[in-house]
Amino acid sequence: MIIPSNITWFDDDDYIGLELAFPKGSTWKLDKKIQEHEDIYGQTDHEEGGIISEARAAFIGSKVSGEGPSTAVIKIHMQIPWWGSAGKKPSIRAKQAISDTPSRGEMEVEALSTLTTAGCSSAPSLIDWMQREQTQDQWVPGGYIHFVVMEMVPGVDVSSVWNRMERDERDELRAAFKKSWLECTACGVISRDSGLQNLLWDRARKKCYLIDWEMYRPARQRDRAWSDRNYIRWNLARKGESGDYNDMSTWIL
Repeated sequence: MIIPSNITWFDDDDYIGLELAFPKGSTWKLDKKIQEHEDIYGQTDHEEGGIISEARAAFIGSKVSGEGPSTAVIKIHMQIPWWGSAGKKPSIRAKQAISDTPSRGEMEVEALSTLTTAGCSSAPSLIDWMQREQTQDQWVPGGYIHFVVMEMVPGVDVSSVWNRMERDERDELRAAFKKSWLECTACGVISRDSGLQNLLWDRARKKCYLIDWEMYRPARQRDRAWSDRNYIRWNLARKGESGDYNDMSTWIL
């Protein structure tokens, strides 16, 4: 198991205030970093397994010019050096460069494009995206850096409020989630990354949004039938020790 690098890959000095011009004509400025994550692997994983180390970050951005809303979420996927090589010279790190489109970024664009085209109201709409090669002063010169601009939907992170909800509100959230899940599925996609962390809850409108579409699959016809077990898959309910998967009345709600 690789130990976390403890490196800030998206330093505020480099990214906050950065303006990005996208292919469809809009320009966005990065205002605030929401979070960042890394998947970092060793040299052997890269050379023998083809596994790419990647850092991902989400920012709140404001529109500088072009069409669209005044604010949006901008997600960045960026190749990073394999474990232990971040301090090497740029010319050494450049030998690791992969220019292919990152799978997570590509999948999110595909999913959001499908949902946006279908007019789905239960997921962020896709605004624009682009991919560039990293420059000589970035982590892997010549490696990919991929940007996605999407609608900033309202709501609070369910994983941060779930334990403080009263039963009535949890019931409201489950009902809203079911409606949104069915809408996304009817629009043609199913998330493969189920969990509270990928839900936003708009209390005022009693609306649940499914976010983070980096892992999805096309919905088949047989997928479109609702199962209450989806509540368990998304951690919106628990079976408990004495519960029955086929009887929701026995679950911990």
